[in-house]
Amino acid sequence: MNKTMMAALIAMGTLSAGMAQADTMWNGQSVYGRSVTADASTKVVDLASAKALNVTCGDVVTFVNGSQRFTWRFDTVSHRAVPLSKVAPASFGATQQVVYVSRNAMERS
Repeated sequence: MNKTMMAALIAMGTLSAGMAQADTMWNGQSVYGRSVTADASTKVVDLASAKALNVTCGDVVTFVNGSQRFTWRFDTVSHRAVPLSKVAPASFGATQQVVYVSRNAMERS
């Protein structure tokens, strides 16, 4: 294998690794926020009855799906829509729900 081909393969591997890590920052933390303990929760959302999942950046939300629950603090990088499956534990069963994160009053425009 020549040097050009080897360099191309390395570049492709680096690019695909970067794409796989697009949901994490350089320090390994999620770009969507972080998991926290339930006692920090300011809001509880039961997925069985929730029509829209709207939160404000900085909100700590406990999500309930039947007997399962998890708590997440939304500190998103760009206040974008977050697929719940990106932050929920794999066993939680979040499929197509999306959480819409808006700016909080303390943030600059």
